[in-house]
Amino acid sequence: MTSNVLSKDPSISQIHNGGGAARWFVLIGAVAVQLILGTVYGYSIFWTPLQEKVFPSALTLEEFEDSPQRVTKGPPITVEDEAAARKEHDRREGLLKYIFSTCYVAFAGVMLFAGRIQDLKGPRFTATIGGVLIGAGFLTAGLLLDWMPGPWLKLILLWATAGLMAGAGIGFAYVCPIAALIKWFPDKKGLVCGVAVAGFGFGAFLFKGRSLFGALGFIERFGIERFFIVHGLVCLLVVTAGAMMLRNPPGAAPGIGRDSTWQQTLRRPAFYVLWLMFFSGVLVGLTVIGIAANFAGEQLVKARLAAGGALDAAATKALMLKGAAAVGWLAIFNAAGRIAWGFISDAVGRTPAFVANFIAQAAVMLFLAKVNTEFSLAVAVSIVGFNYGGCLSMFPSATADYFGAKNLGANYAWMFTSSGVAGLLGMVAGNQSKQWTGSYEPAFIAFACLCVVSAVLAVGLWMQRRRTPSGSPAV
Repeated sequence: MTSNVLSKDPSISQIHNGGGAARWFVLIGAVAVQLILGTVYGYSIFWTPLQEKVFPSALTLEEFEDSPQRVTKGPPITVEDEAAARKEHDRREGLLKYIFSTCYVAFAGVMLFAGRIQDLKGPRFTATIGGVLIGAGFLTAGLLLDWMPGPWLKLILLWATAGLMAGAGIGFAYVCPIAALIKWFPDKKGLVCGVAVAGFGFGAFLFKGRSLFGALGFIERFGIERFFIVHGLVCLLVVTAGAMMLRNPPGAAPGIGRDSTWQQTLRRPAFYVLWLMFFSGVLVGLTVIGIAANFAGEQLVKARLAAGGALDAAATKALMLKGAAAVGWLAIFNAAGRIAWGFISDAVGRTPAFVANFIAQAAVMLFLAKVNTEFSLAVAVSIVGFNYGGCLSMFPSATADYFGAKNLGANYAWMFTSSGVAGLLGMVAGNQSKQWTGSYEPAFIAFACLCVVSAVLAVGLWMQRRRTPSGSPAV
């Protein structure tokens, strides 16, 4: 029904007939911008090298006496045993993970301003600001990290640069390609939005590589500070270049209902239902993304110990590296899910796609904490990434469906605040679950329940929509 309405709209025909190569040029720029922004999903590979850079070694007395050369940064601290060392490791990693949380909260918060600026000034201007901020954040972190005395000053620097500044830059740049493309391809909103944000989902795959041109390989060879500097330059150049390719088409395509300003959108009940649904889907994905590399490695270590295998430091490190491969699988399926779910939601409708996505996500979360082989971990995190990616392609389209495309920048920015809240609460819930119980399983079960609730909300929103006259803004 939606496609028939859109196909008869004269502004749609104008875009199709007059846009020519212009909209494909915009699509290329959008993918380039999103590809760089998506490297935020690779943050989990930073935790190990940053532990060595920021904190002194935490060694048992026996380890210190046998291997004093293991000291990595400053004088070591000693702990009673391996269990205490692991607890200290988890505490430090939890502090580092807040770089990711700060980044994502800034990402969502800044979008509230960036979305409105995008609607007023256009995507090119706004995305360029984003590229400058991201580049400046990583460059500052790389240049100043070694100069900061003490762990806490180093942490504050990282929270402020790779966290706050980079997140603000992503917030400025992220909404611009989405808003422009939905206007250029109004009859294929789900699919084209999925193609664009697939670049965002694929960004973490770049971090997985161990070659000279992959992030992991570069960090191993040259260190985390040099990587931050190079990454900052790449972000600055590629995002600003992609931004130059973005522009809006003549006119704006309508949604199912009339276009809403962000003030009107916030007065409509449908906004809050969609917000809660988005929160649930993003909560699962961001939590797993934030812990994926180390979670998978820890599961392999636990399985080896449970089987009676002996593990020295080298064997443990090897298993942790194998677990990190799961990040790559998650990134690949995250990107694929954005395209697939975008296409599915255009074909069968948003509601059936939402229900299927949330039920599948709930199912995998119920058993994720129990998988402990390389294959099963790869499959499980791939499913999580696939479904999470679908949320990131379907919700911009649903926002345009309900509230129109004219003010999509501001409207989707408000919708995306759910992602910022989820990014913070998900990491807190995961950390607390791990520290209190030694496992992420309680948090995973709670997330599964939220996904089931969201599936029910999707059906309820659809039923309310059917009872509302066509084009009415009352929902």
